[in-house]
Amino acid sequence: MAVATEVQHHIKCKPGDIGKTVLLPGDPGRAKLIANYFEDARPIAANREFHTFTGKVDGVTVSTISTGVGAPSASITVEEAINIGARNLIRVGTCGALQEDIVPGELIIATAAVRGDGTTPEYIPLSYPAVADFTLLRALVDAAEELGIDYRLGIVRTHDAFYIESPFAHGDYRQRIKVWSDSKVLAVENEAAAIFVVSSLRGCAGAALLVPAGNLVTGREIKSPDEIEKGIDAMIRVALRAAVKLG
Repeated sequence: MAVATEVQHHIKCKPGDIGKTVLLPGDPGRAKLIANYFEDARPIAANREFHTFTGKVDGVTVSTISTGVGAPSASITVEEAINIGARNLIRVGTCGALQEDIVPGELIIATAAVRGDGTTPEYIPLSYPAVADFTLLRALVDAAEELGIDYRLGIVRTHDAFYIESPFAHGDYRQRIKVWSDSKVLAVENEAAAIFVVSSLRGCAGAALLVPAGNLVTGREIKSPDEIEKGIDAMIRVALRAAVKLG
C-alpha cells in the first residue's frame, strides 16, 4: 500500500509521525490521557478536533489521534492516518448501553456495527457490512483476558443524531431504541461503523472498544468520576496490550 509523502490536510501529520496502530478517541482530552500511558510520549499536531500524540509501549510505536464527535470526522481521521502509514485503527470511547444487564463502566468489544450513520452510505451501499477486523478483534479479546478484564462481545449501533437516542432526547427515546435493544444490540455510539467500513475499504484493520457512561434501558448512569475513569483505564490498557501484540 502506497504511503503519502505530504502533510495531511486535517490531522497535520506526515509519514513517520505515527505508529502502525492508532487509538482513536473522540475527545482531544482523552487523546492526551492516552499519551500518559506511553513511554517518551510527544505531541505531534493539534488542528481542530484532531490532536495527535505518539510514543512507545513496550518498545512498540503507538499513536493516538482524537476524531471529534461523529462519523464524518472519524472517517477523515481514518483516511488520513492510513495515508501516512496507520494499519490498525482502534476506536476507544464511550457509549450508551442498550441491554438491561450491562453495567455502566464495563468494557464492550464491538464485533460489528449497525450502519445508522450518514457517512458510510456515501462510500458504499448499506448491504456492505460494518465489521471489526478479525485479527485485531482477536488481539483485543486476548489482551482483555490476559489482563483479567471482563468484557462484552457483540454488535453496537452507530448513528448521527445524539439528541434523538440519548437521555437528552426530545420526546421518548426509549421507543426509538427498543428495536435495537430487542435485537440484542449492546450499545449506541457515533463512530464505530465509519471506522470499520473505511478501514476495510482501504485494506486496513478497524476495531472498537467502548465503555458505557449510562444504560439507556434502565436509566442507570455513572454517579462518580471514579467509575468512568476505572472503565476508561481498562479500555486503554486493553487497546495498548493489543497494539504490542500486533507489533
